[in-house]
Amino acid sequence: IGFKGYFKALGLIFTWKFFRYMFFPLLLNILIFWVGLSVINEFAVDAREWFKEWIRLEGAEFWGSGFLKGALSFIITFLFNVIFLLIFMYVGGYIIIIILSPLFSVISERAEHAFTDNAYDYPFDFKQLIKDVFRGIGIAVRNIAIETALMILVFIVGLILSFISWIGVIFMFFVTSYFYGFSYMDYSNERYQRNLKESVKFMRKYKWVAVVNGSLFAIVLFIPFIGVALSAFVAVLSVIAATASMVEIKKKEDEEIDKAFNTEV
Repeated sequence: IGFKGYFKALGLIFTWKFFRYMFFPLLLNILIFWVGLSVINEFAVDAREWFKEWIRLEGAEFWGSGFLKGALSFIITFLFNVIFLLIFMYVGGYIIIIILSPLFSVISERAEHAFTDNAYDYPFDFKQLIKDVFRGIGIAVRNIAIETALMILVFIVGLILSFISWIGVIFMFFVTSYFYGFSYMDYSNERYQRNLKESVKFMRKYKWVAVVNGSLFAIVLFIPFIGVALSAFVAVLSVIAATASMVEIKKKEDEEIDKAFNTEV
């Protein structure tokens, strides 16, 4: 169901009706990346100056001191940029989900209309939209909190049992993919009037659909530099793919209910 959702999404996203939505996450990603790098480079400058003073290198004029200053400046700046990239890969996806929740909610609803030929009609309601937005933000915050707790636990276990470190990395990839997929699929859960408890139960039942849906987004965020631009495309694609999967699941469950009802009758 998860893979089929992506194939259906690819057929839909290249229509202008949905392709235009990719510009918003793209601009947001570029803005976040640019601001983040600017801030981190300011910290790097302060760190370089502090370190040079600490080791009393700032006023040094011995042979090779210029090279040493330049090398230290490069290393410190490089380390700060690497730290920023790691942080962005970890929280950047959730920042996108939180800020663009209103857009993703609209995309999900319109995608469902396209996949079902308006079989499920949801009239526009501004209050409901605001509710959807806050729900999306709440889900994203909940997911990142649980993911962070699991990451800390895996890190501690990895320090104690170093031979399972790679298993921990693979495990965390599946966890991250699951929570990204959860966030994208939950826009449909809200329309189906499932509360948070029901949504969690539903996502556990279809956890591998969520993993497949979120895995592409998780992979793209790990690509240095170009992953920022690509994640804009994948974010919209993932919302549409998640919606396609949810429509498929709803159709399947409705058929099972009808079959059970007819059998009882």
